[in-house]
Amino acid sequence: MGECELCGAVKVGVKRVRTGKTEVAACTRCIDKMNLAPKTEAPGIQRARSFASAPSPKKRKNDIMSRSSKELADDFHKRIAQARGARNWSQQQLAKKMAETVNIIKSAESGKRPTDNVIRKFERVLSIDLMVERSANENRHINAGPSRGMTFGDYLNDLR
Repeated sequence: MGECELCGAVKVGVKRVRTGKTEVAACTRCIDKMNLAPKTEAPGIQRARSFASAPSPKKRKNDIMSRSSKELADDFHKRIAQARGARNWSQQQLAKKMAETVNIIKSAESGKRPTDNVIRKFERVLSIDLMVERSANENRHINAGPSRGMTFGDYLNDLR
């Protein structure tokens, strides 16, 4: 039950309809008198909304970086460029052999971290190891400091 925005009738069943370029809530009497069609959506949009509202089960991705024993080498970009140069391949040739774009090769060689799938492709095509064992000195422990810092109350107590 609502109020018709066209005739002002109160406590009537209303539907959303388009009049011109606007959407209004109109009662069935106004819809019949003005030959208005109730708002409808394309079937594809309805289907997309139903899929979007139902959460799909997440697939567990096999992420190399999630393994705690290995990490990407700091000099991975140098290793890639040296291995490509040792084979006398251009960036275009390497990209073709890996089925990737040249921009991915360029960005990896400039130091931008590639995705895990691309890392595996580099390792396979160039026969190099980009993932190295995690060094022990990088495991840092943060010591818990005092339980809390100074509060205004502590400050005022110190003044007394």
